[in-house]
Amino acid sequence: TEIYTLSLHDALPIYLRGEIVEILKPGPGRVAPACPLYGECGGCNLMHLSYRAQLESKLDIARDAWRRSGGIDSVDFEVVESEPFGYRNRAQFHRTPAGGVGYARRSSSSVLDVDSCPVLAGPLAEWLESSAGPRLPDAGRFVAFGREGKTFIEGIDREADVAVNGKRFRFDVGGFFQSNLGMVERLVPAVCDGPSGERAADLYCGVGLFGAFLKESFSRLACVEQDKRSIGYACSNVGAPAGFSAMSMEEWTKSAQARERYDYVVVDPPRAGLSAAVRSWLTSSRPRLIGYVSCDPVSLARDAGALVKAGYSVDHAAIYDFYPQTSHLESYARFRLD
Repeated sequence: TEIYTLSLHDALPIYLRGEIVEILKPGPGRVAPACPLYGECGGCNLMHLSYRAQLESKLDIARDAWRRSGGIDSVDFEVVESEPFGYRNRAQFHRTPAGGVGYARRSSSSVLDVDSCPVLAGPLAEWLESSAGPRLPDAGRFVAFGREGKTFIEGIDREADVAVNGKRFRFDVGGFFQSNLGMVERLVPAVCDGPSGERAADLYCGVGLFGAFLKESFSRLACVEQDKRSIGYACSNVGAPAGFSAMSMEEWTKSAQARERYDYVVVDPPRAGLSAAVRSWLTSSRPRLIGYVSCDPVSLARDAGALVKAGYSVDHAAIYDFYPQTSHLESYARFRLD
């Protein structure tokens, strides 16, 4: 056995990753996983915790991110719970070498055969468990979406059609749409109900989920999305009299439309959060309200810190548990100009 010593002032940054070898005494939140493939499958990674313990862990993650990355330690988060199982309307599948269907294995590029999954919503679960075998496209990897008793398969079906809070939305099956529609129906009112005025902007608008509701409360609405496939659907899902821009947010911030005065701006950026250019536009154009939908607590915390420094206060902050049994964290925060 060799023993090494290293003084702290000489130490280089070290990143270590550990794997549990044996559970000597389970913690109070540990439970038996509900899926026999847990640990092999690359999907869920919190199924060994009770749902209450999962929510407590995610709340700790959010608070830590806002404190470390945003310099904000006084936010009181609302926690919006999901159904722990049977919630997922959208999932990505892989073809197996034997011609079946499965998920990617944990920390691997190989595929794990699956014939059932406890987190899938009814239509998807039934499709996967079909005794006659699920409908499969030719592609090695594809997306499936299930809702209202129907299942839509990328490579077989071109588009899906679903209802959210009384409005219907069409979108490309292989494109992005939220995976937990039960939570979407709770998030949409939080984002869209209440604010009103002359102008609103829906940035990173996707297929127009928020814009379809925002246009009812504002005289003018700008919808901006870089993905041309998605903005095409937004045009039909939102409809007149909104304006639509197929360009990056960075390009849009230099446009004449961006020089207008906005009462409310909704942003729903990708995991990296807002770019420096978009943050700069927000802090200089100074809309009265900003609604921020986030899929990453660290980038949200960073951007929240910038907005607070620019004179905004945190009007509301919430964790929406879109993905129980996983460590993925979705949040919504509303900022008000003081």
